[in-house]
Amino acid sequence: MTNKKTFLKFGLVPDLQYANIEDGYNWNRTRKRYYRSTIGLLGKAMKDWKQNDVKFILQLGDLIDGFCKRVEEPTVCLNRILDIFDEEKWPVLHVVGNHELYKISKDSLYKSRLFKSLPPTNKAYYTLQPCEGLKVCVLNIYEISALGELEDSGKYNMVKSLLDERNPNENKNDPTGLESVDRRFVRFNGAMSKQQLEWLTKELTLAKEQKQNVIVIGWSQSRVLSSYRWSVSMLELHRCTKSFFLNVIWYISGHSHESGYAVDQNGIHHITMPGVIEYPDSYAVGNLLEDTFVIQGRGDMFDVVCPLRLKLNC
Repeated sequence: MTNKKTFLKFGLVPDLQYANIEDGYNWNRTRKRYYRSTIGLLGKAMKDWKQNDVKFILQLGDLIDGFCKRVEEPTVCLNRILDIFDEEKWPVLHVVGNHELYKISKDSLYKSRLFKSLPPTNKAYYTLQPCEGLKVCVLNIYEISALGELEDSGKYNMVKSLLDERNPNENKNDPTGLESVDRRFVRFNGAMSKQQLEWLTKELTLAKEQKQNVIVIGWSQSRVLSSYRWSVSMLELHRCTKSFFLNVIWYISGHSHESGYAVDQNGIHHITMPGVIEYPDSYAVGNLLEDTFVIQGRGDMFDVVCPLRLKLNC
């Protein structure tokens, strides 16, 4: 850390995947998963965040694991871990992950305690402006997805038809034979609607007009479906024309469990945090300085330093 004044601190945590079951392993049995222990790991992070006087939390999705249904109702599991967050009065920005939708419908999830500060009609994409020079945009990459939809509903059948067309495998979670970006056409993925993309365009336009730095959080970018080419082409268009996307400092996500980091040609930092479910204690503290953003990683999470687009005026 530099000697510059820190205007604002916040916490970051991905992929807790809490379930009240014994520890297990990932699908190919290469890494251990600490299902029940993650609730204690969150408690440890909360103490650290409190000592650092954070003002809000970014919870990057998969708060509970799909296996929680083995022993109790998923909403009971969800509420138990939300109780830990509620011990403090920080705003928590929650991202929708695939595991929340395995046994909780989208409508129920959007109306749950996970999004208690949002209106019931909200589709779980929203913004927070913690200070004058900063905006956080939260995306819902599962707005369009087979997950969380009733089978044979219109939305479910729309996604099913797309997967049948693009994925020849009997198991639609299997990407075998799919190449490059077509590997996104699997059932556990999702997409943003046209309306959400228009909303994001509007929010970023306002951020440019109001001279705000922007943080975008969502799900792993490799996981989108039908909106993939649209959203990527839109991103590239605005990057190439030096338009409003250049207010974006970074895009941060969870989901893959493995960490990743890259800076694109326009200086946008793309960060994937290691999942707590497999990498215990891997959370972070974000620090906003006058002209710099600093992530201080814990556990297997790395440190990141990047310049802001505009000086903060918090």
